[in-house]
Amino acid sequence: MPEESRAGPVCFSIEADVIVGAALLPVGVLSLREVRHVREVPFASLPLLFALHQLVEALVWAGSTGAVCPSVQAGASLAYVLFALPVLPLLVPVAVLLLEPRGARRRVVPFAAVGLVVAIVLAVAVLDGPVLVEVRPNAILYRVGLTGYLFWSVAYIGAVIGAPLISGYRSIFWFGVVNLVGLVVVGVLFLEAFASLWCVYAACSSLLVWWHMRRRRLLPDHDRIHGLREPVSRPG
Repeated sequence: MPEESRAGPVCFSIEADVIVGAALLPVGVLSLREVRHVREVPFASLPLLFALHQLVEALVWAGSTGAVCPSVQAGASLAYVLFALPVLPLLVPVAVLLLEPRGARRRVVPFAAVGLVVAIVLAVAVLDGPVLVEVRPNAILYRVGLTGYLFWSVAYIGAVIGAPLISGYRSIFWFGVVNLVGLVVVGVLFLEAFASLWCVYAACSSLLVWWHMRRRRLLPDHDRIHGLREPVSRPG
């Protein structure tokens, strides 16, 4: 495997990025409106962050047609990759950890620790540069220098998917399942693009984030703030 990581293809056109990003904006606002405790903010902010992420990639597409200047495209590419690679593997497990009841958080801590290590390694790789962008007819490929690509890919998946899958909340568990399916699909169809699948699956996963926040709002304040643990219904 080449000594580089490839994140993308994520969306198939500038129109797709704009539509998905615009559609997720109100979902993000609704999710944040359900927040009643500071510990809920990281998880509730995911739909809005996904929306902005896709709108940022629209600028990358626009740069390929000359609609924006090269410096804007370069800045958008860097911002896109920074969120997709270093930010998500740390943000997701930490967001889940903060929502879990105090006694259940210890199970999530290892995933947050892995996410921290992955975030540091990938941040160094991205910031050390360069971030190379290849715009294809139906896809954008992002390349950054990274050794041990397969190892860090597995660690990335473990951090992003593992924490939701062991959550005691049904909605967070299914958030993890949806994204696991996305990773499998991207891994099969676009082997080198597993870290940036959010365009296709962000809408589904973001709706589950809003659903979870809505359900939490219906709980009594004491149970919501201190983390009432719902029994998880596992498939089969």
